[in-house]
Amino acid sequence: MVNWESELKRYLAKKFKEIMGEEIPLENIHAVEVDFNLTLSALTISELGNIYAFAIMKEDFEQAKKLAEQLEKKGYNIKIETDDVKRVGSINVYKKSRTKVKKPVVTVPMKIYPDGMIVDFEKQGDF
Repeated sequence: MVNWESELKRYLAKKFKEIMGEEIPLENIHAVEVDFNLTLSALTISELGNIYAFAIMKEDFEQAKKLAEQLEKKGYNIKIETDDVKRVGSINVYKKSRTKVKKPVVTVPMKIYPDGMIVDFEKQGDF
C-alpha cells in the first residue's frame, strides 16, 4: 500500500503556506483521517468521482464498489486509465450516451507507484 498520508500532508503544508503565509512542519500534522460515511445518493457526480479516487488510493475497494454503483444508477461509468511508462493515470467519469466521442465529465489525476495509486494533489487543485 502506498503512503498516501505523507503525500497529502506535504500538499496540506504547501497549501497552508500559500494561504496563511506561514510554514507548517510536516511533523506538526499528526493525523490525516478521511472518513466517507456519507449519503451517496445526495452527492454530485464530481463528489462521487473524487471520493472514488480516495477509496482507490486507500485501497478501500468495498467503498469504491459502492461509489461505482451509485454512479451507475445516475447514468455514469467510471474508468481507471493509466500510462505505465509515464507512471501517471486518471480516474475518469463518463456520461453514458450513444455518441461515439466521449469526454470525461470528471477527471481525477493519479500518480502510479509499484504498490498503488495516489491522487496527484498538485494537478487536482482544489477539491
